[in-house]
Amino acid sequence: MNDTTDHLNMARQYLDEAFKLLEHGDPFDAAEKVWAAVRHATIALTMRVLGEAAPPKGVSWRSFIKEAFMKAGLSEGEASRWAAYFIDARSRLHGDCFYGLMYEEEEHKPLMEEAREYINLIDEILRKMEQRHGESSTR
Repeated sequence: MNDTTDHLNMARQYLDEAFKLLEHGDPFDAAEKVWAAVRHATIALTMRVLGEAAPPKGVSWRSFIKEAFMKAGLSEGEASRWAAYFIDARSRLHGDCFYGLMYEEEEHKPLMEEAREYINLIDEILRKMEQRHGESSTR
């Protein structure tokens, strides 16, 4: 396995744990697990596409993630949408919910559920990149 695969596997594991916690009535720890899932999936993407796990000094997370999604083939609008999702998950799940102990189901649960789509998208991007890499190395 490589680092990107490890990070993506961790993302899926954290996401599974999050929804179990949510079922057992612990939305605060569930929110933190979702955030961890989003974070690991993002690291997988940025390491694969940009060669870095975090933005260089002076570059915002939003810009860094948007660039990774665009270089991976998403439109500017889609890249902006998913970069904004990362920022929302960090602020609202990690910050407000986990550290601030404020959980409102109608506000936070949809954000948690959207993590599945985010992680699946990154998984799909990485698989396509791996397929292209495999095709180019056999030529």
